[in-house]
This record gives sequence, C-alpha cells and structure tokens, in this order.
Amino acid sequence: MAKSFNELIKNFAVIRNYVREFYVYGFKQREDFTAKSGRSYDNERRRIESYLREYVEVEQQGSGKALRLFIDPSEVTENPMFAVWQAKSFTKNDVFLHFVLMDIFQVGEAYSVNQVLARIDADYLVHFQDGFMVEALTLRKKLAEYVTLAVLRRETRGREIYFSRVASVALPDRALRAVQFFKEMAPLGVLGHYLLQQERGLDAVFRYKHYFVMHTLEEQVCLDLLTAIREERWVALTRFGRERAMRFMPVKVLVSAQSGRRYVVGKSKQGQFFAFHRLDQIERVELAEIATDFELEKEHFDEVRKFMWSAGFDRRVVHTLRVTLAIDEIREAYMLDRIRMEGRHGTLERLTSKRFVFRIETYDLNGMKPFLRTFVGRIVALDSGDEAWERQFFAELADMYRLYFEEGTTVGDI
Repeated sequence: MAKSFNELIKNFAVIRNYVREFYVYGFKQREDFTAKSGRSYDNERRRIESYLREYVEVEQQGSGKALRLFIDPSEVTENPMFAVWQAKSFTKNDVFLHFVLMDIFQVGEAYSVNQVLARIDADYLVHFQDGFMVEALTLRKKLAEYVTLAVLRRETRGREIYFSRVASVALPDRALRAVQFFKEMAPLGVLGHYLLQQERGLDAVFRYKHYFVMHTLEEQVCLDLLTAIREERWVALTRFGRERAMRFMPVKVLVSAQSGRRYVVGKSKQGQFFAFHRLDQIERVELAEIATDFELEKEHFDEVRKFMWSAGFDRRVVHTLRVTLAIDEIREAYMLDRIRMEGRHGTLERLTSKRFVFRIETYDLNGMKPFLRTFVGRIVALDSGDEAWERQFFAELADMYRLYFEEGTTVGDI
C-alpha cells in the first residue's frame, strides 16, 4: 500500500533545493528534475504549493504544467520563505510531550526526570484508554533536546539533576521594531520571525527595495559556519549534487553588496590559497576538529581582503590596474562621485579637467570587468600589466559590439 502524502518534512535540504530551483531558475516541469523519482517531485511540488500558495505561478508548456515561484519584494513586508521552516515533521510523542512539558514546567518550578514521569502518569496518561505510555529514556532525550534549544535549563542538586523552564523573552516596543527590521536584513532572521510570532497586533512598517528572500533557506548552513568560525574548527562541507564531503576551514562569511549572495571563504588544505563557496550551493555543514592555525589564516585573509574586488581570486598575484577616463569634471561630476562610491579601495587621480585615472590593486581582474564595462566610451587607456587579460577584455567588447551593430568588427576597431 502506498504511503499517504504528508506536507511535513524530515529532511530540510530536500525541500530547500526544490524551492531554490523553482524560485531562482523559474518555470520547471516534472521532466526537468532527474535526480529523484517523479513521485518525489510530485510530493515536493505539493508541499511548496501548500507553504507558498500565494506566490505559485503555473504555465502550460507543451505536454505539461511548469511551476515557478514569483515573489515581488516591493509587495511583501515579511519573507514568505519563513513558512518553509515551520514544516518539520513530528511524532505522536513529540507533540504530546511538548504540550505536557510546557504545562508541567511553570516558571519558577523545577523537577527531576522521575518527578516529571510521575506527573505525566498521574495527571495526563490516566485519561488515555489506548495504553499509550511514555518511557523514561524517551523523556530524558526530550528534556535534553529542550535544554539544547534553551527551552529548559538543567542544574544539579546533590545527586539529582533538575530541570526548569527558561523564562520567555519580553521585548520592549523599540526592540520589537528592531527585530522586525533585522529579521529581514540580517543573517539568521528566522529567529526574529519566531520571536515576533509571540506578539500580536504589530503593524508592518517596513518595505524593502533590495530584498533577498532566498537567504532564509541558508540559515542553518550559515549558523553552522559561524559556529565553526567562532570555535575555530574545520568542517565537513557537502555541496548539492556531490556525494563526498569536503574538508574546509571557514574563516569569514561575506555578503555581496552587488548580488546579495552570501559566501564562505576559507581553505581546504594547509598551504592552499583561499577559496569561496556560495552558501546556497552548500547542502550541509558538520563541525570537525579544532583548527590549530586558525588565527594565522584569519590574519592572512585580513591582508588578502585589502586587495579583493569581489568573491573570487582569479589570480594569486596582486595586479595594479590603471584606467584613464575621459570625464568632464563640470558637466559629469556625478560620474566622479559614482567612481568614488563604487570603486572599492581604488583611488581617483585628476590629470586635467577632462582626464582622470582610476587606479586599483587587486587579485580579481576578471571580477572588475562588469564595473569597467560601464565606462565604455570613456576609456582612453587601460594598463593592467597583463596583456592576455587586456586582449580578452577588448575581445569581449568586440563580441558585444557585433551583437548590436556591424558584422566583422575587430578588437582594433574599438
């Protein structure tokens, strides 16, 4: 007999990957997912439609329906993706013990495991006629879990271990407003979402222009990486689509101001240069042994970071790039302001009222290309000390020119 559909999930990584596919890459059909069976696709699609019903769009394509998630950041005041975190499956014991323990552990009262078990038998199980029982080992595991989650605290009195309830957090109005904002903007924002669920009648006062709703799906990965950095540990990092985990020493979590993507930077082996991994491509992170040289690598990265343009190192040497630009400082002062704001650690030197030189030292010449392309038509000269890179840069401009203008355009024509 086939198992009945259940919208709750055990493995968050599975639903996270499907949500990412539907939201980032758009309309997807059943045939587009080959890693799992068609039944798995059907189940995950139904779960997404259940969690995010208001944001699901369906389009008829050829032989079947294609699904996508469309979320207009200007129309929402809270991240709809938070709903996915509230879909974890639970057992009969989980739901029974949760409400019973919250009823038993009133604020200020403490009990041992045996006392709690006696209370459950005398006050709760007595009303069940189906022989339902709670074993001591099950209760101990649940109490230990709630201590880990900071729902309960544990203390030793003589030879007995007692448990008591941690008081709920009571936030003043100004703090609530801060949580309301930062839960959408800061890492681990889902925690702020949980806090505000205890509040009633809190008006939505914030709207967001640059808003990256996918970040919440990476919260567990982000938390594990930040824990590893704080404890100075190696991790076993598993990426989507890869069976084997990678040994990795995380040093810093970075957020791109350009794309909104989040990256972890670190090393896979001693002696190697730094590498970046996007958080949305990491399936899970497991903490490993202490990294004895963590401080040394962190100091090394702090030095390297001074010459970073974006999340990547296409070269392991620092290149000095000089770009001479034709800009009228009277009529085009806004261009100079933009270079100073967006030019990272680069400097701008005035040659004449209509000639300026932008100078920067960086590992990442390729990462600078999108920025440099915005000055096409103003670039008088470009010197990077890397002739191959310069030829490639102008060849790409020629390719782009041919797309819009004349066939047969060569690098020398630009």
